[in-house]
Amino acid sequence: MTACTSSATQPAGQSPSASPASLACRLPVDASTYSGSGEPPGGWITLPGGHFVRDPASAEGRLSSHVPSYDRALGRWVPVEANFVAPDGATYVLTNEQSVGRDFYLVDAATGARHFLLSGDGPSQAPASWTVVTYATEGIYLWSTGIGTIPGLWLLDPRSGAVRLVDGSHYWGWVSGGFAWADDPAFGGTATTYKVYRLDLGTGAVTAWYDGAAPARMLSPTPEGRALVEFGDIGKEQIELLTAPNQLVVLDVPSAFQADFALVASPGVWLVGRQSGVALYRPGHDTLVVALGVQIIDVAGGCY
Repeated sequence: MTACTSSATQPAGQSPSASPASLACRLPVDASTYSGSGEPPGGWITLPGGHFVRDPASAEGRLSSHVPSYDRALGRWVPVEANFVAPDGATYVLTNEQSVGRDFYLVDAATGARHFLLSGDGPSQAPASWTVVTYATEGIYLWSTGIGTIPGLWLLDPRSGAVRLVDGSHYWGWVSGGFAWADDPAFGGTATTYKVYRLDLGTGAVTAWYDGAAPARMLSPTPEGRALVEFGDIGKEQIELLTAPNQLVVLDVPSAFQADFALVASPGVWLVGRQSGVALYRPGHDTLVVALGVQIIDVAGGCY
């Protein structure tokens, strides 16, 4: 960890940025909540150093119900989150927006042309509950969230609009690297026993990767098929790496950093701090490096 001078664009009173000297790249982020009137929603954090600068191009085509991400393949910002964008950057899925309602449309990222895919009614047992998990090579993964929900993971074909149930045993809210993950209890509930499940998308096998009395809540899958979890009681959580069933490794992260959101993107998993800052888990390092003092609400792509 190397201390760096705090940027003038960072909020007053925040800790100076810190980042590993070995990581030299620019990370696209969204700071919509903290942008003043007329300021662009997105920008770039430069590492090492942690300097944050807004990018006026991030405001183009902005949508009311989404935040922008950076489409690396096109070299431009698109108006939806990174998990809504195809891996090749050519298309993105649009839903839960004023102009389309709950329906699902496929959008050409270069031209903006829209193609209807699917009614937003959701599974028959839980109307209007389908929500995008991620846009993967094999299609768009959906799960059921909201007031009325049912367990399951669905796959939407972006070419035909067909949707099929992949597995209906749990609330699969995370997908990466050929695996899906689920919490039990789902949606941050409390219980006397906590579980984390992993679904092998190739074989269909479901395995309990955590089963214990101490709370363990999913933060993010990792690219190598493991998981980052918040372990411990609320307010006292530690970020830990679930390396195998019931095998947890504590990661090196300042106690002041508590993660809120995560994105699997180059070169690992980016975690967004509850108050401020971003942290990176890199496979093979089993540690977190943190850029503190930058208030953002989402990571908008990988760091290159």
